Amino acid sequence: MWIGGFWPRRPPMRRAARWDGVVPLFETARHGHVPDVAEVRDLVGYVRKHRPAGDERPFEFVLGGATSPDAAKARDVIAPLRDAGATWWDERQIQAGPGPDRLSSVLRRVEAGPPEV
Repeated sequence: MWIGGFWPRRPPMRRAARWDGVVPLFETARHGHVPDVAEVRDLVGYVRKHRPAGDERPFEFVLGGATSPDAAKARDVIAPLRDAGATWWDERQIQAGPGPDRLSSVLRRVEAGPPEV
């Protein structure tokens, strides 16, 4: 079970540490924006510190944001987050307004395939 919550709020992250993973939202990186690597590093350290003693089960850190369809540019975004502890990437679209016409940008990203590191 993955637990969500806003970082740097501590209580949801302590709850998440008892489960299988966390899907954090960042106050500084709203939907579609990539979180700052330093914040991810802080989050990962905090959650790992609060994992139950002796719990060796895998734990997932699910991050997300919008990456370029260009493979090298996407890798430049995701690799530092992976190095900071992210284990999953959730591709998202930046929400700039209420308009529903985002299909073309979503399709371009889907056609490019998943980013790889």
